[in-house]
Amino acid sequence: MTEKRINTNLTKMSYEHFQAFMQGIALLYSNVSFERNYMSLFSDLSSMAKHVERLPSDFFTFYGAYEIAGNQVVLAVFRINLSESESDESPNISDIEVSFAEDERNLRCSVRIRKYLTQSDFVARANVAYPPVMEDLLWEKDSVSKKTSKKASSTEMENPVWDFDDDVSF
Repeated sequence: MTEKRINTNLTKMSYEHFQAFMQGIALLYSNVSFERNYMSLFSDLSSMAKHVERLPSDFFTFYGAYEIAGNQVVLAVFRINLSESESDESPNISDIEVSFAEDERNLRCSVRIRKYLTQSDFVARANVAYPPVMEDLLWEKDSVSKKTSKKASSTEMENPVWDFDDDVSF
């Protein structure tokens, strides 16, 4: 990938053109190294979207709300698939699957994305399948687990166990 940003005006695209364009972005970021390209993909999607979000504990799926022609705000979801690299360094992005509101798997769309969407049928189905309270609980659980792991690691550092095998008495 290059360091250039994708510069396009989505507000002039029909839904079909938008879908084809997003599939092109997925192809552009497929078969590349994970290093830098993961953040570059997120940055490119964020620069074109009203909002891009992931779900708690799912770092490889980006949900985005994008404004297209006719003041429509529609959903596009990018799922990153990884493969082992030959050099045993960071993994490669083997391919990226892009899908839209028509895909039932996307009903787990973040509430923070749904609030932008004009696809009212999708939003209604998503609110039933993945209620806002469920997402709030998952974010809370994610936050607590991060705090717990930080406390455990900082406690271990404060009270280190020293084990010397030099037969010197103190």
